[in-house]
Amino acid sequence: MTPSAALAHSASSIIQPYDPWHDLGERWPGVTIQVVPMTGDLLGQISGDGRIIELRAGTSSGQRRATLAHEIVHLERGRHDCGPWQTREERQVHAMASRRLLRVAELVTAIRALGGSQDLRALAVTLDVDLETLEVRLADLERRERRVMRQALRRQAGLWCVA
Repeated sequence: MTPSAALAHSASSIIQPYDPWHDLGERWPGVTIQVVPMTGDLLGQISGDGRIIELRAGTSSGQRRATLAHEIVHLERGRHDCGPWQTREERQVHAMASRRLLRVAELVTAIRALGGSQDLRALAVTLDVDLETLEVRLADLERRERRVMRQALRRQAGLWCVA
């Protein structure tokens, strides 16, 4: 590979959105996904001693993508028996998954694509995540990330405020 081709390849991998489906296949080839009916608020869970990820039937693409990323973080952390009763663990996992799914460059690009609109539902759809994951990520922006977003969106004439 030529140096310019290598640079182009590395640049494209930097800006490619995180694909939890690809990640699962690469790093967890023995884990299968099943889409099943679920009750209550649960959108996904790990079962079968960590060999099966169950995703809730009837969810949107963004919900499935965010839920799968969330469950992959659980696999990485070795915590398969988690749920709303373990609030701290769930909060940490959700923050990690949201960071993976929503990098600052992707947030800026999507906000620009929407003309600076502050409609979070439309932004979540554009980013192919659920609203909760977007809200977690925006609340979890580091000071440096906020500064980068402010500078990048400065031209949006005050439509977006990243405090």
